Amino acid sequence: MQPAEISVPLSWGTLAGLHWRNPGAPKVLCLHGWLDNSASFIPLSPYLADYDVVALDFAGHGKSDHRPPASRYYFSEYVYDLDASLDQLEWDRCHIIGHSLGGGMGSQYAAAMPERVERLVMLDTIGVITRSPQETASQLRLSIKSVRSDRSFLRPYQSVNEAVSSRQRKSELSTDATRLLVERALEHVGSHYQWRTDPRLNWRSPLLMTIEQALSVLNHISAPTLTITTPAITDFLGQEAFDLRLAAIKHCEHHHLEGHHHIHMESPQLLSGIITPFLNQQEQDNDHQ
Repeated sequence: MQPAEISVPLSWGTLAGLHWRNPGAPKVLCLHGWLDNSASFIPLSPYLADYDVVALDFAGHGKSDHRPPASRYYFSEYVYDLDASLDQLEWDRCHIIGHSLGGGMGSQYAAAMPERVERLVMLDTIGVITRSPQETASQLRLSIKSVRSDRSFLRPYQSVNEAVSSRQRKSELSTDATRLLVERALEHVGSHYQWRTDPRLNWRSPLLMTIEQALSVLNHISAPTLTITTPAITDFLGQEAFDLRLAAIKHCEHHHLEGHHHIHMESPQLLSGIITPFLNQQEQDNDHQ
């Protein structure tokens, strides 16, 4: 089934997204990773046919509006957008499937607003990026220097294929998967293509959670949680931090798979064999209540 384009008006602007409509079915909200967009979930969508599925473009990504000029892309802002989006969609509760950044935001939202999250699926992430207290000043310095820089995504491309090749030089994504993301992230301007993505997404956050704070957030998730990880996240976090995060989640089912960070795009059928039974448990529990 082809998804419908949707617009979700918020107080500061509009989020775009894709909606695989299935009226009356259980609701699933999909949240993509940093510098990706809602097309990240197109490969997985055929395996979620029994659900009413919305995949949002985060602010500054995909077809969503950029934040106002004086705004920043702090992680907490995404959580407020998530809460307001559920209000606009008129969804009281839903399942959340989040990849990378989206999984981190989903974990924060599930901890803060447990009454709105049925089940949480985190794909190649466990919580949010952290820094030690000793790194506070250096992180602030990095943030100030990144805001000063004139980094831009507005390099012109003569074709979509050229942009696909550029994106592939920085990732392990296949051509087909890369094309899905790139086509939604580009706009045609005059005789060339350029990224719609807001360059300010490269600005560093001035303050990040400590590991203790991140573990507290994970420990406050009451929704049944599924984590599917690859060696990429273990290498990024380190085995000790990875194990601490996993142990902090009270009701967690974990699967470690070989593959790279975008495994949900490259091996959707494999993941569906884990995700759909997990989500279906909730519906079976509801049927027996």
